[in-house]
Amino acid sequence: MKKKNITIYDVAKVANVSPTTVSRVLTRSPLVKESTRRRVLGKMEELDFSPNEAARSLTTNQTNMIGFILPDITNPFFSQTYIDVETKAREKGYTVLLRNSMSRSEMESAHLRELAERRVECIVFMGGRINKVNPPIKEIEEMLEVIKKVPIIMVNGEMKGIDSHIIRTDEEEGIRSIVSHLVSQGHKKISMIGGAKGISSTDIKVETLQKELKKYHLDYNDNWQIYSGFGIEDGREAMEQLLLEDSHPTAIIGINDMVIYGALKECREQNVPISNFSFVGFDDIFPSDIVHPSLTSVNHNYDLLGTEIVQSLSKIIEKEHLEKEILIDTRLIIRESSQSKL
Repeated sequence: MKKKNITIYDVAKVANVSPTTVSRVLTRSPLVKESTRRRVLGKMEELDFSPNEAARSLTTNQTNMIGFILPDITNPFFSQTYIDVETKAREKGYTVLLRNSMSRSEMESAHLRELAERRVECIVFMGGRINKVNPPIKEIEEMLEVIKKVPIIMVNGEMKGIDSHIIRTDEEEGIRSIVSHLVSQGHKKISMIGGAKGISSTDIKVETLQKELKKYHLDYNDNWQIYSGFGIEDGREAMEQLLLEDSHPTAIIGINDMVIYGALKECREQNVPISNFSFVGFDDIFPSDIVHPSLTSVNHNYDLLGTEIVQSLSKIIEKEHLEKEILIDTRLIIRESSQSKL
């Protein structure tokens, strides 16, 4: 039997509202009360009602589609942020189009062009070119062309000369809280591993570490600052190099959690007691609570980050005032890995 085509009149009847109200819900009109909007959306889902998106976009000049470009979907920091954004965006009636650039500039370029052609309302951009301190001119020019057509929200990054909205978590405060915690535990020899020079998130963390060590009258050892990358294997290689040094730190800060996972792995492979060091990560991704020892790490306040991104998207779409930059507090989650040296 052929399935009946559900119309806005059917939705209006079961939701006990007028067809005009259903239409207003579809076009996200501010004239509809939130309770009514939720009831109508619930009935649409019950009836498996799928309005013609193309027709609606032609009449309203809105697609309600959001582009989301990230560099590595396998990295829990990016995937967790995306999941929080998609969940909250769907609640507001937006469709999120995920694009994974695989950390390749040419893929970013292709995704930017495609999303602009699909008339998305806004693009959320994480990683890649927006984290480069000195990006190539070609990448800047591409962003300038795209932003003429589509607003862009940059998360934990920026590009000079690009008039975008920026939402960032307070990575400087994250490093300050780590150093304060380690010093309170009696540590005087503190190192950092992972990351890459010329990547803004790395540079911010390294510069803040140097300032904080100076504040506590502690030495910064260049040999203990190992730029090895961002993955587990990169952390393993950094720890291998650190163990070859004549003197060792007592506390090791990772540019992210995955680097520390690699460092822990290398200690085990070399039969070096993990208890010789205190380890602190950054990002507080989901395995950090279950690895052994459980990892002290800086949490990006993911739920609030997702909320701020979606609220910013909504303000852009509705042409409401939006601050150019939003800063979100981070918080240090203390677990077993950062033991006392007192």
